This record gives sequence, structure tokens and C-alpha cells, in this order.
Amino acid sequence: RPLMNAKSRGFSDALYLDSVNGKYVEEVSSCNIFMVKGNTISTPSLKGTILPGVTRKSIIEIARDHGYKVEERLIPIEELLEADEVFCTGTAVGVASVGSITYQGKRCSLSFAAPKLSTICCSHIHLFITKS
Repeated sequence: RPLMNAKSRGFSDALYLDSVNGKYVEEVSSCNIFMVKGNTISTPSLKGTILPGVTRKSIIEIARDHGYKVEERLIPIEELLEADEVFCTGTAVGVASVGSITYQGKRCSLSFAAPKLSTICCSHIHLFITKS
């Protein structure tokens, strides 16, 4: 239902927050979500309702192998909106950059026009691995 509501309002997907506090990022309707700040990639931990995606696991391993610090933790929505980069992973989408997030009626355009190196790197390496 939230995805249908989001699509009817012109959004491409729905971002879910935790049901207890309504402030911690959980996932997108059919994807896992990651944020990049500096050399750190953060994603919600698998505690609770987060699905342990195969692509998610691959991206975490790839990121660590390429020198990124990876954190699996609670991510407040406000922190996500301040990220250098946000991307989603899933079997269907592979790795997809997020260009904007609308929260409480305000659209936050992320500070990049094109995918950054971390998204491109993870996407290309994951594609290579899955095609091999």
C-alpha cells in the first residue's frame, strides 16, 4: 500500500522508516538502502525487519575489499538526507543511485547529478561477478 501511494504521487519508490520511532531508515520497498559519507558506507543492520539481500551482502564485501569502512547500524532519516550519496541494491535493480528523497513534504536533492565512484565501482564489480 505505501508503494502504491508513493507511485500515485509521482515517486518512483517508498522508503520505509522503523515503526516504533518513525525515524530510522529500514529499506526501500524492494531494495536495501545504503548511504555514503566520506569513506564510510552505512546500511541498516539486519536486526528487525531488514531482509538479508544477496546483492546487499555482495556490495558490503566489495566495498570492504575496496577500502570503504562499512557500518551496519541504525540510520536516522536526517542523517540519510545529509549523505554524500545514497544508493539501493536488489536482485532486480542491481545497484541504483538515488537522486532525491522527499521527507515531510520537502524534497532533498542529493548533491550529485551523476552516480559517484562508489556506486559505479560497486555496480560494475557486482555486474562482473554476476555475469561471470
